[in-house]
Amino acid sequence: MRRLPIFFVIDVSESMAPHLQKVDNGLKTITGELSTDPYALETAFISTVVFAGQARVLHKLTEVYALTIPALPLGGGTDYGRAMDCLMDEIDRNVVKSTRDQKGDWKPIIFFFTDGNPTSDSYKKAFSRWNRDYRGKANIIAFSLGAKIDYSILGQITEQIYLLDNMDSDTVKSFFKWVSASIQTNSVAVGDNQELSDEKMMPDATSIEGLHKIDLRKGPRADLSKGIENDNLKVIIGKCGTVKRRYIILYEKDGSGYRELSTYKIPDEEMYDALTASGSGADFDIDKVTSTGGVCPYCGTNFILNKCSCGKIFCSRDIARELQTRGQAELTCPWCNNTGIYGYGSFRVGTGLG
Repeated sequence: MRRLPIFFVIDVSESMAPHLQKVDNGLKTITGELSTDPYALETAFISTVVFAGQARVLHKLTEVYALTIPALPLGGGTDYGRAMDCLMDEIDRNVVKSTRDQKGDWKPIIFFFTDGNPTSDSYKKAFSRWNRDYRGKANIIAFSLGAKIDYSILGQITEQIYLLDNMDSDTVKSFFKWVSASIQTNSVAVGDNQELSDEKMMPDATSIEGLHKIDLRKGPRADLSKGIENDNLKVIIGKCGTVKRRYIILYEKDGSGYRELSTYKIPDEEMYDALTASGSGADFDIDKVTSTGGVCPYCGTNFILNKCSCGKIFCSRDIARELQTRGQAELTCPWCNNTGIYGYGSFRVGTGLG
């Protein structure tokens, strides 16, 4: 049987934290839709590659009826190059090539999801590898989720680029149903032994509010030889002083300062470390935060952030009254386990890669 290989390549960087559950639900929507389609059940095999500063295969090509996509992890950085190299290696390992004696799998379809520009220039070498060895043998459709990016970068490997500028739950659900419909259309075509053209790859994008096909003749172009520092979003990695688990805090630029967006648990710290690039973003002045109100996602404490001499950030429970009455509190850092005296003050902190 000739399979139709489908690869989801998904950005799970820190800036994706507000959207990961929606994307998770969207993937479940796709598998649910496909599981009732006889053509998809017969032909479609799906693999998921996740990437941040590193990339991992979340699961290999699997038949739709047997498919359970694991929960999406979180990592630091946005490395297109790692993602593409991981994808190409997986194609080499698991997509059956045609030979003189048999026809191999159908041309793979790759759905590439991201919300940011690359934080490394490794994409240049990986994109060259793709264009040289894979471009004529697979199709990529790229999606920018909730954020405008430099489309000319992804334009080096595909002309099929879309912006989904609305990430509310209903729109995201409709968007993934649209993606599912495209897979079903392709499954029917290959089931009837039809080769697909790029023009017929995706349904009409105007059916989804907030989804726009990008005209690559327009839009910004940037010199990314050293990557991009996203000044509009800052990520701080903290640790709960009570349960000693890590979380991220997202801050969005707001005029001359930054406002706190929300806090998010790091669901799998081991996977987070495996997916995070080395290094960090530029230091962030905590005084630039113009509005707060976040709480620790583990212990529920209203944030009073503390910076230890080890350079790490943590929160502690029930210290507000002690700080008000004494002006200081004795705390133990959950990162290095050193105990010290903490008081009010400003500080700078290293940021995640986003």
